[in-house]
Amino acid sequence: MNKLTNLATKDRHLDIIWVSLMTMTLLSAAIAEKAEPSLMITIIISLIIIVKARLVIDHFMELKSASPYIYHLMTAYFYVFPVIAILVWLFPEKLAELTQLSP
Repeated sequence: MNKLTNLATKDRHLDIIWVSLMTMTLLSAAIAEKAEPSLMITIIISLIIIVKARLVIDHFMELKSASPYIYHLMTAYFYVFPVIAILVWLFPEKLAELTQLSP
Protein backbone atom coordinates (compact mmCIF):
# COMPACT_ATOMS: atom_id res chain seq x y z
CA MET A 1 0.00 0.00 0.00
CA ASN A 2 2.89 2.34 0.76
CA LYS A 3 4.26 1.93 -2.79
CA LEU A 4 0.87 2.83 -4.21
CA THR A 5 0.70 5.95 -2.04
CA ASN A 6 4.21 7.01 -3.10
CA LEU A 7 3.33 6.51 -6.77
CA ALA A 8 0.12 8.51 -6.45
CA THR A 9 1.98 11.32 -4.68
CA LYS A 10 4.66 11.40 -7.40
CA ASP A 11 2.01 11.44 -10.14
CA ARG A 12 0.20 14.30 -8.38
CA HIS A 13 3.49 16.19 -8.11
CA LEU A 14 4.11 15.79 -11.86
CA ASP A 15 0.56 16.91 -12.62
CA ILE A 16 1.11 20.11 -10.64
CA ILE A 17 4.40 20.75 -12.44
CA TRP A 18 2.75 20.12 -15.82
CA VAL A 19 -0.07 22.57 -15.04
CA SER A 20 2.54 25.12 -13.91
CA LEU A 21 4.43 24.69 -17.19
CA MET A 22 1.25 25.16 -19.21
CA THR A 23 0.34 28.25 -17.18
CA MET A 24 3.76 29.78 -17.72
CA THR A 25 3.56 29.02 -21.44
CA LEU A 26 0.17 30.70 -21.75
CA LEU A 27 1.40 33.66 -19.69
CA SER A 28 4.44 34.06 -21.94
CA ALA A 29 2.26 33.92 -25.05
CA ALA A 30 -0.16 36.48 -23.62
CA ILE A 31 2.70 38.81 -22.69
CA ALA A 32 4.28 38.42 -26.14
CA GLU A 33 0.97 39.22 -27.86
CA LYS A 34 -0.15 42.19 -25.75
CA ALA A 35 2.86 43.90 -24.20
CA GLU A 36 4.98 46.54 -25.85
CA PRO A 37 8.56 45.34 -26.32
CA SER A 38 10.78 46.53 -23.50
CA LEU A 39 13.72 45.42 -21.39
CA MET A 40 11.40 44.47 -18.51
CA ILE A 41 9.30 42.23 -20.77
CA THR A 42 12.47 40.59 -22.10
CA ILE A 43 13.68 39.93 -18.56
CA ILE A 44 10.31 38.50 -17.49
CA ILE A 45 10.15 36.18 -20.50
CA SER A 46 13.77 35.14 -19.92
CA LEU A 47 13.05 34.28 -16.29
CA ILE A 48 10.01 32.25 -17.33
CA ILE A 49 12.19 30.36 -19.82
CA ILE A 50 14.74 29.57 -17.11
CA VAL A 51 12.10 28.34 -14.63
CA LYS A 52 10.38 26.21 -17.27
CA ALA A 53 13.69 24.72 -18.40
CA ARG A 54 14.68 23.79 -14.86
CA LEU A 55 11.34 22.07 -14.27
CA VAL A 56 11.56 20.10 -17.52
CA ILE A 57 15.22 19.15 -17.02
CA ASP A 58 14.76 18.07 -13.41
CA HIS A 59 11.35 16.40 -13.49
CA PHE A 60 10.53 15.24 -17.02
CA MET A 61 13.90 14.60 -18.65
CA GLU A 62 15.29 13.10 -15.42
CA LEU A 63 18.75 14.46 -16.15
CA LYS A 64 19.65 14.61 -12.46
CA SER A 65 20.42 10.91 -12.70
CA ALA A 66 22.24 11.24 -16.05
CA SER A 67 25.86 12.09 -16.64
CA PRO A 68 26.81 15.30 -14.81
CA TYR A 69 28.35 16.52 -18.08
CA ILE A 70 25.00 16.29 -19.90
CA TYR A 71 23.09 17.71 -16.95
CA HIS A 72 25.35 20.74 -16.60
CA LEU A 73 25.45 21.38 -20.36
CA MET A 74 21.65 21.42 -20.57
CA THR A 75 21.39 23.61 -17.50
CA ALA A 76 23.98 26.05 -18.86
CA TYR A 77 22.19 26.16 -22.22
CA PHE A 78 18.99 27.41 -20.60
CA TYR A 79 20.82 30.03 -18.54
CA VAL A 80 23.07 31.31 -21.33
CA PHE A 81 20.46 31.91 -24.05
CA PRO A 82 18.07 34.01 -21.95
CA VAL A 83 21.06 36.11 -20.88
CA ILE A 84 22.03 36.50 -24.54
CA ALA A 85 18.47 37.67 -25.32
CA ILE A 86 18.78 40.35 -22.64
CA LEU A 87 22.20 41.41 -23.95
CA VAL A 88 20.79 41.70 -27.48
CA TRP A 89 18.09 44.01 -26.11
CA LEU A 90 20.63 46.11 -24.22
CA PHE A 91 23.36 46.34 -26.89
CA PRO A 92 21.84 45.70 -30.35
CA GLU A 93 24.16 47.99 -32.33
CA LYS A 94 27.34 46.76 -30.66
CA LEU A 95 26.40 43.11 -31.17
CA ALA A 96 25.46 43.73 -34.80
CA GLU A 97 28.82 45.41 -35.29
CA LEU A 98 30.65 42.47 -33.67
CA THR A 99 28.87 39.90 -35.82
CA GLN A 100 29.31 41.53 -39.24
CA LEU A 101 31.23 39.47 -41.78
CA SER A 102 32.74 42.38 -43.70
CA PRO A 103 34.83 45.07 -41.97
